Amino acid sequence: MIYGVQRKVLYVWVAWCLVAFAKAQMGEEPVRKAERVEEEVRSAEAVEETVRRADLAEKPKSESALGRLFSNTPKVKIESPQDGQVMPWETVDVFVRVDQVTIEEDGHRVHVILDNASPIEHTNVLKPVILRGLAPGAHTVRVFVVKPDGKMLPHPESFARTDFYVRRQDFSNFQPVDRPYLTVNLPKDGVVNPDADGKVWLDFLTHQAPLAKDKYRVKAMMSGVETIVSTRDPHPWAGLAEGRHRVVIELIDEDGDPVSEIFARVERTFEISRVVRAVNPKEADSANLWLRRER
Repeated sequence: MIYGVQRKVLYVWVAWCLVAFAKAQMGEEPVRKAERVEEEVRSAEAVEETVRRADLAEKPKSESALGRLFSNTPKVKIESPQDGQVMPWETVDVFVRVDQVTIEEDGHRVHVILDNASPIEHTNVLKPVILRGLAPGAHTVRVFVVKPDGKMLPHPESFARTDFYVRRQDFSNFQPVDRPYLTVNLPKDGVVNPDADGKVWLDFLTHQAPLAKDKYRVKAMMSGVETIVSTRDPHPWAGLAEGRHRVVIELIDEDGDPVSEIFARVERTFEISRVVRAVNPKEADSANLWLRRER
C-alpha cells in the first residue's frame, strides 16, 4: 500500500513539472488594462457642388402630314417578267413587289400600264396581273403606286418599268428609256366620277423631259379646248358636262412641237355619269300629301 501511495505522489510531481516547464517555454504576459482612446469627433462638412441647368431639348422641325405619312418612301419592283426577257406565250403574268406601304382596296393601290394603254388597278400584290392576248414583239410594263385619291406619288422609287418580248425580239413597239415620253395616270378610260368639288384630274409623269415654261410641256386637247401644263402638279378640269369625252395628251418641246416618240402621245376616252340626286323620304311624303290635298 505504501508503494501505491508513493507511485501516485510521483505522478503528481511529474505532471506539475511538465506544467511548469510549459509555462516557462511559452511565457505569460501580464494582462494590461485597455487604454481609453479619446479622439475629437469632427462634424461633417457640407459639400457644395455647382448645380447645372438642364439643357433644353432641340425642338423637332415641323413637317407636313404627307411627310410624316411617307417617312419611308414606297418602293416598287417588277419581279416578273424581267427586263429583256423573251416570253414564250401570249399570256404573261406580271408579279409586283411593293415595300414601305400597304396596298389595299380602299387605300394605296398599284396601277399597271401595258404599253400605252389605260392603267389597270391592282390591290393584291400576292397575285399577278394577268396580261392576255399579247402580240408578238416588244412590250413595256409600267407600275406605280397611287394614293387613296388615285393620284400618283412623285417619288422615283414608287415607279418601275420593264421591257420584255413575246416570242421574238421585235422593236416596232418599243419606247427607248433614254428618250422623252409620258406616263399618263388620270383620267382613265371608262366611267370617271368627279371628286367632291366636281373636278376631273389630269395626272401624269414625264420622263427625260424636265417641265418648265421654256422647256418641255404637256398639252391636253379636249372638246376643242387646249390646256398647256408646265408643272408636275396634277391639273383639274372643272365643270365638265355629263357624257363622253375624248382627250389627247401630248408631250411638246420648247418650240411647242409634239415629241415624236411612241409614248409621248396618249388618248383617253371617258364618260361622266349622270348624277341623280337622292330625295329625302320625308320631303317625298310631304310632297305626295300636298298633291293629295290639291285633288
